[in-house]
Amino acid sequence: MQLDLSVNEWQHLKQMAAIGELTTGIVHDLKNQLACIDVNMNLIEILSKQPEIAKYTENIKRQLGYANEMINLMLTMGARQDGNYSDFDLALLMEDVATFFTRVSGRGITVKTYVDSSAHLISGCQSLISNSILNLCANARDAIGDDGTIEISLTRENITQIENDVLNLDLSGDCSVLTIRDTGCGIDEDKINNIFTPFFSTKGSVNANTGLGLANVIHTAKECGVGLTVESELGVGTTFKLYFKSAA
Repeated sequence: MQLDLSVNEWQHLKQMAAIGELTTGIVHDLKNQLACIDVNMNLIEILSKQPEIAKYTENIKRQLGYANEMINLMLTMGARQDGNYSDFDLALLMEDVATFFTRVSGRGITVKTYVDSSAHLISGCQSLISNSILNLCANARDAIGDDGTIEISLTRENITQIENDVLNLDLSGDCSVLTIRDTGCGIDEDKINNIFTPFFSTKGSVNANTGLGLANVIHTAKECGVGLTVESELGVGTTFKLYFKSAA
């Protein structure tokens, strides 16, 4: 299947990009507030030597450390660099996204990762690709619900032709293949052709007005020349594969 987005749909995507920029500003403000809290905690530690108080201050500082790690990852992945194409290590990017997602995925979700020993240098827009991986992980989490597994793997394969490529790209040769597989509810066969359409959602009224995650994924795939396939079975789960042409 080959998908085309209307002018109105692209305008919606641009609006979401503007929201992303606003969110980055908010995250910067949160980082400043955490820094202020950290300074005050240091002062409390200096002024109070009581063991029972030290126990609580240590716990707060530890949570501050976790919060700062997550904010730094969000700022790295959310940096607006559309059009800034460069060679980078996809394995390192995948590790960053997986680390962040594991923190926010919920206790009932098990995230498993695997990277083979091959080189995974690719060329593309790093911020767009990181957001696509995160969107696919979030989509998998929503499909699973409270309890299940998400597998994120990266392998290098010699491709002759990508069967059932959503974009019908003529991609061949050495590729890094990123696979995101979940044990969620799966997608109806009659709906799978619509999942990349902006604002289309299979999640019902609970998540009304959603449906831009996969639209952003297809946009990035078009922009960066990335092959994309999806397979799904009701009650079993869904598998997305991204095919990146190797830069070396």
